[in-house]
Amino acid sequence: MRGVFTPNRTPVVDQVAAIAESTNGGLAMLSWVGGICTLAGVAALVVTKGSMGLRAIAIGVCLVVLNFAIANYLSWILVPALVASGCVSLGWAYITVRQLMNKEQCSD
Repeated sequence: MRGVFTPNRTPVVDQVAAIAESTNGGLAMLSWVGGICTLAGVAALVVTKGSMGLRAIAIGVCLVVLNFAIANYLSWILVPALVASGCVSLGWAYITVRQLMNKEQCSD
């Protein structure tokens, strides 16, 4: 397909994606919870004559869509999540070391 951006996947990303996909039904829990939540929302809408239950339906549908997105775009989601967690860890380490250095200088 022309004009569609597809990033090059590294072997590490392919390996992690294969491991995540090999867990049979690992994401099935999101579909189950989403389906049950949607059914509970529909039941609440019927019982309360439309005054409650819309939030439960929205959450259930969001969980099912989240399951679909994670199953199809795992490799695109995984790499930014790993990079972001690494950046947060580095930032936290920098702040901790800086505070320790300032504390040490103040006590002298």
